[in-house]
Amino acid sequence: MGNSAPIAYGGYAIALAIHAAYKTTPDGFHLHSALGHYLRPVSTEINLICTPVKLRQSKSFVSYRVAVEQNNPSTGQPHLCMELLADFHTDEPSVLTFSSKPTRSYSHWRDCVPWDRLVEDLVKAEKITEPLFRAFHTLFGLSRGLYEGRPCPEGVAAQNLLGMAKTIKTSQEELSPTEKSSADWVRVQHPLQTEGEEIASLGFIMDGILAFLPLAHNHMFFDDVGACSSLDFALRIFTPRPKMDEWHLREIINHHAGNGRTYSESKLWDEGGNLVASMTQKSILRVPAKAARM
Repeated sequence: MGNSAPIAYGGYAIALAIHAAYKTTPDGFHLHSALGHYLRPVSTEINLICTPVKLRQSKSFVSYRVAVEQNNPSTGQPHLCMELLADFHTDEPSVLTFSSKPTRSYSHWRDCVPWDRLVEDLVKAEKITEPLFRAFHTLFGLSRGLYEGRPCPEGVAAQNLLGMAKTIKTSQEELSPTEKSSADWVRVQHPLQTEGEEIASLGFIMDGILAFLPLAHNHMFFDDVGACSSLDFALRIFTPRPKMDEWHLREIINHHAGNGRTYSESKLWDEGGNLVASMTQKSILRVPAKAARM
C-alpha cells in the first residue's frame, strides 16, 4: 500500500483503533470525530495492540483515548505507534440541515472504469510503459481486495495515474495547486456486520492518498522526495451509520505546502449528494537528502 519497506499503511491503524473503541462503546452512541497523531511507523510483522481508555461519559457523549502499540521484538517493551481520540455522540434532532457539494462536477460511478481498466487503457494508448504498469500494481494492488475504486476522469489522479505518470498533461494544468482536485467512487468489497466495522472501513478509506496527493497534483512521485508520510489526521463524520458497501464519491484537494509539510483534505458524499465525512491531514514532505546537502 505505497510502502516499499515492511511498514503498514496508516489507514490500518486508524481502522483498528476505531474498531477497538466501538467494542467498548455503549449502544446508542455513534462516532462523530476521531483525531490522532502518527508517532512511529507500524511494522507489518508484529501484532498491533489497541487499548481504549474512557475519558468521559455523559448523557450525550462518550470519549476514548486509544493507544496503538507494538511490542519491540528486541526488548519486549511496548512502543507507542499512534494515539487516537474518539468522540461518540447520541442522535439528536436537527435545528438546520444543509451540506456542501464537491468543488466540480464528476462523472457518476456507472460512467467510470475501475483502476485496472484505466491502467490497461493507458498502456494501450502508450501513455505509460509496462514497467510503470507493474509498479502501479505492486504499490496499490492490495487495495483491490479491500474496496472497489472507480476514478473520475475529471480528476488529476485519474489522468496521471496518481502522479506516477509524471509527464502527462492533465485537464487541470492551468489551475493553481489549491484549485486542482481528484475524485473517485468507492465501496468496500465485503459485507460488514457492525457499525464499528462500517466506521473502521470509512476511516481506512478516508486516509488514502492524502500524504502523496501534493506530489500527484504537481508532476511528482515518491522518488522525488526524501520522505512523504502522514503526521496527523482529523476524521469528522456527519452522517451516522453510513453503509460502506454502497457507492460513495470521494474528492481530495490540497490546501497548503511549505516548511517540509503539506495539508490536504478528503471529503465523502453518498449517492444522494449528502456529505458523509471529511478527513484533513498534515504530512511530512522532505527534500531529498542529496538536494538538502547542496
